[in-house]
Amino acid sequence: MNKKAELFQQFITENELTNLFTLREIENDQYNTVVFDATVEYNDIVFPLFVVLDDTPFGFVRLEIAGGRFTPEQRKATLDVLNQLNSEFKCFKHYLMEEDGYEAILLDVSLMSGDNFDPALVAYTIFEVLYPHTQKDLTRIIAAVESVKVEASGEEAPVVEEPAKKESKPRKTTKSKKG
Repeated sequence: MNKKAELFQQFITENELTNLFTLREIENDQYNTVVFDATVEYNDIVFPLFVVLDDTPFGFVRLEIAGGRFTPEQRKATLDVLNQLNSEFKCFKHYLMEEDGYEAILLDVSLMSGDNFDPALVAYTIFEVLYPHTQKDLTRIIAAVESVKVEASGEEAPVVEEPAKKESKPRKTTKSKKG
């Protein structure tokens, strides 16, 4: 495991956040990449979140907002909103990625670390920067995708995967660590 991932894993353990993150090492990766899988909740919908740390001076936090196949109209409406959000917020990169017929609306936050990696800044980025942004601005992206009515025709309708609904088990949050 790379040094940044070791430090972040230690931070997670020390701050009793182990139920929020699942560690996954990427085998045979030249940069010793480690991914910490987690989730962000919004209106009882669970969105996948990934913290990616490796041996380079960079890392990132990625949130998957929606995925599937989008119509050209949905793509255009979504890209317009993503471009607007990118012009409003310096630290976020919102984009639509396509790979092997699957499209995903993603939000990345870059993490600069160099030789002075601070795992507390990763947690701060997630809980104090990214999470509030999702609670306020995620609706704009979702509304853009949903604003385009998909008509039933002879063609196969596009598939947009719904994020998972929140599980009913209680989850520890950072609020329990404050106070």
